[in-house]
Amino acid sequence: MSEKIEAYIVIAQQEWALNLGSNARNLAVEFSKTKPVLYVNPAIDLKSILTQTKTSHGKKRLALALGFGENTVKVADNLWVHTPSTISYSISWLKNISLYDTFNERNGKGFFDSLKKAIKELGWQAQKTVVLNDSQMFTGLFTKKYFAPLLSFYYIRDNLIEHPYFKFHGTRVEPETIELADAVFANSAYLADYARNHNAISLDIGQGCETDIYQADFTYTEPEDLAKIPHPRIGYVGFLTAERLDIKLLEEVAETNPDWQMVLIGPEEIVFEQSRLHHIKNVHFLGSKKPNQLPAYMQYLDVCMNPQLVNPLTIGNYPRKIDEYLAMGKPTVATDTPAMKMFLPHVELAIGTEGYKQAIKKALLPQSQEARKAAIDCAKGHTWEACVKQIYAVQDQLLNSEKI
Repeated sequence: MSEKIEAYIVIAQQEWALNLGSNARNLAVEFSKTKPVLYVNPAIDLKSILTQTKTSHGKKRLALALGFGENTVKVADNLWVHTPSTISYSISWLKNISLYDTFNERNGKGFFDSLKKAIKELGWQAQKTVVLNDSQMFTGLFTKKYFAPLLSFYYIRDNLIEHPYFKFHGTRVEPETIELADAVFANSAYLADYARNHNAISLDIGQGCETDIYQADFTYTEPEDLAKIPHPRIGYVGFLTAERLDIKLLEEVAETNPDWQMVLIGPEEIVFEQSRLHHIKNVHFLGSKKPNQLPAYMQYLDVCMNPQLVNPLTIGNYPRKIDEYLAMGKPTVATDTPAMKMFLPHVELAIGTEGYKQAIKKALLPQSQEARKAAIDCAKGHTWEACVKQIYAVQDQLLNSEKI
């Protein structure tokens, strides 16, 4: 039934130009292998204008919002990026629901008016497009009212309504946006279950992971700053933030196992910088590394870990780093959450300090070649192509139903 579809539109949380790893960006690229795709940047808001216009990027964003410049540009074969020619009110602080809803609808109308103009210039028709909204819950509320695509999908990859910015209005608006969507896709079972409370067609499609640079059978040069650290090395690779990682757990595991070297690789936020971890002899902070350096660091760790806090913000997260660890064939220990069940039996799951200590001891035992290969195959199977195939399957069912 794909002949009914002229193009895909991905409404994103992150600007394309920032070139950050994001699910929306990856999904847009995957969609573009079959149909034209328009990736839509978020609209700039008044607060961002005040804080960003001193930079060249901010000045360019403001000019585009005011309609000066090329708002829609081709960035690859079959792929365009649109920057909305509208300015949104900054309204998250408003507690008056009626007033908030009035301004939010104005923001949504401005966004979709710009989008309609963009697709007209590209020669597309809204009623022949499929929209995938990357958790833009407030804008997404008006997708059908002001744009009316062939199909409207909502995509959830984080439990955003637990974030302070989204919590007050998001807890009432996101369920409405989910209910209005033709289908909802999530990257974890937890988030799919949440969405299913508001929309029966809610599916966990898993997560794609760019594992091409992680080659377990390639022999990398051991990084100099890692080489001087004794074994066994128990490592974490990623952003070090107290919002998502259990500092107390790390402190207790390190202090009660002085022979284990706890290696933390990645940028730190202030709570980590000021934590007692910096004063524990067997804890080593190696700082930020470039993405292409990470496989070498992982290869020379004995165990990789994800000491995640379990809280409303993290419980539904898909831990992408687990795919990276497993793709490198590394024994892996992680906090036991619903999202981790899909990685069994390739990881050791743990809760609390004692649980982590026992799991790490088990992970330090010799690993069979069969188990190592199975873990690598598991990680390599988590692709964006596999995610999009599931979206296409639901899409085709909807197009074949009487609904369309």
